[in-house]
Amino acid sequence: MELKELESAIEAILFAAGDPVGVERICLALEVDRGTVDAVCQRLADWYSYERRGIRLLRLEDAYH
Repeated sequence: MELKELESAIEAILFAAGDPVGVERICLALEVDRGTVDAVCQRLADWYSYERRGIRLLRLEDAYH
């Protein structure tokens, strides 16, 4: 899966869930390793902050919200 596809998939999972989603659940759903999920989520969080978006991506121990 390409980077943009991963970003979109993670955004969709987190938006649809509405509650924090465990990193391992995201890994299983997208068939990628934890390091990749963490890197993509950090990239998304940085992008949201840089673009001054109206949402934030939060890391809560072993989950994202």
